[in-house]
Amino acid sequence: MAIGRNAASQTDAAAVGFPWNSWRPLLECKLCRSITFSVFVLILAIESVILVPSALIFYSDELRRLEEKAIATVGAALTIDSGSLSPAYLQPRVSRLMRDTQILGLSVLRRDTSILARAGNADFDDFNIEAVLQDPRQVARRRILNGRCYDIAWSQNINGTPLILLARMDSSSVNTALLAFVLRIAGLVALIVAFVTTGTMLVLYRSVLNPILRLRRSMLAAAAHPNRAHDFRISERPGDELGDVFEAHNQMLRRVAESKLADRLRAEEQARFLVRHDTLTGLPNRTFFLQHLRQVLQAACQRRENVVVFAVNLAAFRAINDALSQAAGDQVLREAARRLNDGLQARQFVARLGGDDFGIAWAGVIQPPESAAQAEQILAKLSTPVDLNGTEVQLHARIGIAHSKGDCVDPETLLHDANLALNRARTDTRTPYQFFAPSMTEEARRRQEIEQELSYALEHDGLQLYYQPKVDLDSAADEPHLAACEALIRWRHPRWGVLPPAQFIPVAEATGLVLRLGDWALHAACAQICSWQAERRTPPRIAVNLTAAQFRDPDLPERVGRILRACSIDPGLLELEITESAAMEDAANTVKTLCALRKLGVRLAIDDFGTGYSSLSYLRTFEIDSIKIDKSFVDDIGRDPNADAICEAIIGLGRSLGKRVVAEGVETDTQLEFLRSRRCHEAQGYLFGRPVPAAAIAEKLARLPSVPASNLPVTRVR
Repeated sequence: MAIGRNAASQTDAAAVGFPWNSWRPLLECKLCRSITFSVFVLILAIESVILVPSALIFYSDELRRLEEKAIATVGAALTIDSGSLSPAYLQPRVSRLMRDTQILGLSVLRRDTSILARAGNADFDDFNIEAVLQDPRQVARRRILNGRCYDIAWSQNINGTPLILLARMDSSSVNTALLAFVLRIAGLVALIVAFVTTGTMLVLYRSVLNPILRLRRSMLAAAAHPNRAHDFRISERPGDELGDVFEAHNQMLRRVAESKLADRLRAEEQARFLVRHDTLTGLPNRTFFLQHLRQVLQAACQRRENVVVFAVNLAAFRAINDALSQAAGDQVLREAARRLNDGLQARQFVARLGGDDFGIAWAGVIQPPESAAQAEQILAKLSTPVDLNGTEVQLHARIGIAHSKGDCVDPETLLHDANLALNRARTDTRTPYQFFAPSMTEEARRRQEIEQELSYALEHDGLQLYYQPKVDLDSAADEPHLAACEALIRWRHPRWGVLPPAQFIPVAEATGLVLRLGDWALHAACAQICSWQAERRTPPRIAVNLTAAQFRDPDLPERVGRILRACSIDPGLLELEITESAAMEDAANTVKTLCALRKLGVRLAIDDFGTGYSSLSYLRTFEIDSIKIDKSFVDDIGRDPNADAICEAIIGLGRSLGKRVVAEGVETDTQLEFLRSRRCHEAQGYLFGRPVPAAAIAEKLARLPSVPASNLPVTRVR
C-alpha cells in the first residue's frame, strides 16, 4: 500500500506546473500534440487569409508605381519646347528611352492610330486601346508572358498635340519584390503562429491538459491494480470544474476498492463452500464429511463416547436415470438430500459422499438399538414416493452402519467399515440395513483377492466350462435322448480348487469383469462345438447364460456374431439364456436386442421363468425359442399342489405360444413323470447328470443317441 501512495504522490509532485527541464511529457502526450496541431493549423489558416489580400494589394501598388514612373519618363522625354512632332524628331528620343529605362517597347500613335514612332519590343497589335480612344483619361493595362511584362496605353497631350502612347515595361522586378514581400510576411506569420501556439499550449497544458494527464495516470494505475484502486487517488485538485471531476474520480476509486474487496471476500467464501460442499444438493461433500468425522472422533475418543456412521445408498438409482433422464435423477438426489437433512439431531451431520451415496455421522453415547431405530427412520423418510412432474418414483435405500465403540479410530477406517456393511446390505435382501462385523473385512479382502486372481485367470487360461445335459422328454424311449447342454463356468483355483460361479460371478459383476467373463464363456462354448464337429461327433445345442450386464450392453449382438464367425459353427447350435428379470428390466430394449440376436440365427431362452415380473404381452412379442421353469417350482412337484399347478400352467402356456419348455433342477422320478405327463419338452438336473467337463460329454455323445439340432423345432421370426 505504501508503494502505491508514494507513486501517486510523486506523480502529483511532478505534475505541478510545466516541467521546463523536460519536454518529454508534453511531446509524448497525444492529446497535447493533437491540440497543438489544431491550434497551429487554425492560426495558419487565419494568417493565410490575411496574407493573400495583402500580397495582391502589394502587387497592384508595385505595378501602379511602375506605371506612373513610365508615364512620367515618357512624357518628359517627348516634351519639346518648339518644333513639330515629326517622326524624324520623335524616333531618336523613343530609341533613347529603350536604352536608359525599364521600358522594353514604346509606340507613339496619333488619335487616328497612325504610328509616329516605334522602338523596342513594341508588338501591340492585339492590345485593345478602345477605352483610351473613347476616354483620354483612361489607361489600358495588361500583363503578359506570365507577368514578366506589363503593357499600358494612355492618352497624353504633347506640345498641344493629343497622342496615344503604348509602353511595354519589364515587370520581373515586381514579381521579385512580391516574392520577397510574401516571404517576409510568411516568416512573420510563422513566428507569430509559433509564439501563439506555444503560449496557447502552455496555458492549456497548465490549466487543462496537465490535470487530465494526472487523471489519466491515476485511472490507468487503478485499472492495472483494481484491488488497490484507492491508493491511486489524486491528492491535489484544481479549484475549478476539473476539481469536481477529480473528487468524483476519487470517490469512484474508493468504491471500486471496496467493491473488489467485497468481491474477493465473497469469492473466497464461495470457494471455501465449493471445496467443502456438493454443488447439486448443497450438502457437505466427502472431504468435509471426513474433516468433521475426524473432529468428532477425537472428541469422542477423549470422552469415551461413540461415533456412528451411516452409509446410505439409493437402490436402483441408475434405473431412474436411465428411464427418466439425468435431470430426473438430479431431482431425486436433491429430494433425498432434503429429507436426510430434515429433522437432524444436534450431533448429527449429513453429507453426500458421491453419486447416490450419502453419509451421516452421529456422535454421543449411542447403542446398537438406537442406531437401528435411526436407520429405520432414515428408511422411512426415503420411502415416501417422489413426484417427478406427475410420475411417482418409489425410493428404496440400503444402509451400512459402523460404530467406533469408543475406540480412537481414524475417519477413513470408520467410513470404510460402514461401506462394507452397506455392500452386505445390498446383497442381502432380508434386511435393508446391516451393522459392520469384523468378518466383513476378511470378506472384502477375499473379494479383492478374487478380483485380482480372476482377472489373472481370464488372461492365463485358468477357467473351464462344465456342461450339464438337457434331455428330450418328447421321446417315447425309456432312456431320454440328449437334447442340449448348459455351459457352466468353473474356476480351477490353485489353492481353493474348482470354484462354482456363485463364488466369483458376484465379484465379476461388481468389478466389471463380467463382460470379459461372458465373452470368454461364449467363445469357449463355440470353440467346443467346433472341436466336437472336428471329431466327427454330432454336437448338441450348447446353452450359455447371459448376465444382466451383458444383456444391457448394446454391442452384444455384434460380439456374438464376431465369435460365431471366428469359430465357423452353425448358429443354431448356440442357445443364449437370459434371466426373466434381466429381460424385463428394459422391455423395449429387450425386444430390440432379441431381434438382433435372432437375425444371427442363434436360439434364445428365458431362464428362471416364473420368478420375475414378466408380462404375458411382452412374452408374446419376445423373439424366444424356449422358457425354463425355475428350479424352485420343480423342487415342490408332488409335495405342493400350488407348485404342480404353476408348472402345469407354464408348460401349457409355453406350448400354446409355440415355445419349447425346459424344466431345470429335476432330481426325482416323481418330478420326471409329472413333467412327462404334462408334455414338458426338455429337462435338466442331477437326475440326468451333474455338470461335467467336455470330455465326459464327449463320452455321452458316443454312448447316447443324439438329436441333431436341425431336427429340433425352431420358432420362426415373425
